[in-house]
Amino acid sequence: MAELTSSFPDFSGSFGDKRIAKKATQVLQKLTLGRSSSLRQITESESEQKSFYRLFNNESFSEEGIEQSIINRCSELCTGRHLLCIQDTTEFNLTRQKGRIKKGSGIGKTTKEGIVGFMLHSSLVIDADTSSALGYSYIRTWDRKEETPDRHIRKYKELPIEQKESYKWVAAAEQSKSLFKDSRMITVLADRESDIYELLAGSSDERVHILVRSSSDRRTEGGIKLQDYLNSLPVMHQYTLEVKGDIRKNIIKRTALMSLKWDKVVIKKPVKSTNKELAGKKELYVVEAKEQGRTNGVYWRLLTTHPVICKEDAIQIIEWYKQRWHIEQIHRLLKTEGFRIESSQLEQGWAIRKLTMLALMATLRILQMMLAYEDDHEQSIDEVFDKDQQECLKMMNQNLEGKTDKLKNQALPNTLKWATWIIARLGGWKGYETQRKPGPIVLQKGLAKFYQMYEGWSMYQKFSKDVSTP
Repeated sequence: MAELTSSFPDFSGSFGDKRIAKKATQVLQKLTLGRSSSLRQITESESEQKSFYRLFNNESFSEEGIEQSIINRCSELCTGRHLLCIQDTTEFNLTRQKGRIKKGSGIGKTTKEGIVGFMLHSSLVIDADTSSALGYSYIRTWDRKEETPDRHIRKYKELPIEQKESYKWVAAAEQSKSLFKDSRMITVLADRESDIYELLAGSSDERVHILVRSSSDRRTEGGIKLQDYLNSLPVMHQYTLEVKGDIRKNIIKRTALMSLKWDKVVIKKPVKSTNKELAGKKELYVVEAKEQGRTNGVYWRLLTTHPVICKEDAIQIIEWYKQRWHIEQIHRLLKTEGFRIESSQLEQGWAIRKLTMLALMATLRILQMMLAYEDDHEQSIDEVFDKDQQECLKMMNQNLEGKTDKLKNQALPNTLKWATWIIARLGGWKGYETQRKPGPIVLQKGLAKFYQMYEGWSMYQKFSKDVSTP
């Protein structure tokens, strides 16, 4: 099967042992095809299962080596592009496995009281022009030691940024900046937790920009708080936004009327900042999008180093920020109905963390297909499925299409969108164009079912040829 935009890493030379590199490649292939984090489920024999367990427990098979392989491959794909480097943090709850996982092997406290597990911070790379997913520019896992004193005892707020967990935002931005020297432009994009002065003031230049959702009501150079300044501005533009319903989050499907404001602002360095190397102020642009006529409606207050001088600029900033949803889908796949990392049966925290890093690449495959379905550029099916798989898909398509035009596969047969329609139908999607587009969980289920059916179809084809041969 051809790799989607050739994004999968080459592990050669990453671990100082060709056997480890070869085995890592095999595991990644199995994770991708098997759509599960269970080594028992993705392996075909007991000996293969044991060899995979030995790999994850091997100290030479390091997190650093895995990350380096992944980000190096991503770097090779990004020359000349404008990249959105979308950061986010998530945590994995391994409390149910606490008695089985060896103590001191890489799990500890999380942000929730009484919950043990580990943290993951990653930077997903999206092409800003085509919205295609290219890989990752930063991956880091860590655990909070259970014996670590609380924030007050450690005087956390007085610590240098390099000694705080929040340094992850700066570290990921700096690594992306160093990694993508041949890109046309980089936009480091993140949610409210990343609204720290060190990132806003220290990580940008002419080619590298910052775009974060504002959480702090910062002081501006004029002495007025940021929100008060925005309140003083008139509404500059209005537009409509289609809000997708989400029962889990109690979000109602609707068409929202959004008011838009933007301007250049100069924010002041926080009074309590101990970093003397940072400038005392930073010139930024602020964009505010607010739903009208609804309490607790859609609201974004965004800070960026991109110039925003007209409504088109402001709307572009919002469209880029909305891409942050993709990394949330990646994390959802890792945890829930996708790879179920939190249910892993591995007995060392280090091993589960390494498994998670490989699963990040396997989930990338799901995201790439999801984006391809939404893509108007009609990506070629040959970049994803080989000729035999395409023949199998054609047969499945005949069975899945309905009698009416509404249940026909409307995409061109030589495109990935055509194949994704079939995969989504296998995953439980009804196939109506008026229905919500297939999401990552549906595609994950569909791909798993397709590979199972394809394996049987391939065996039948081979058997038929052998029987017919004189």
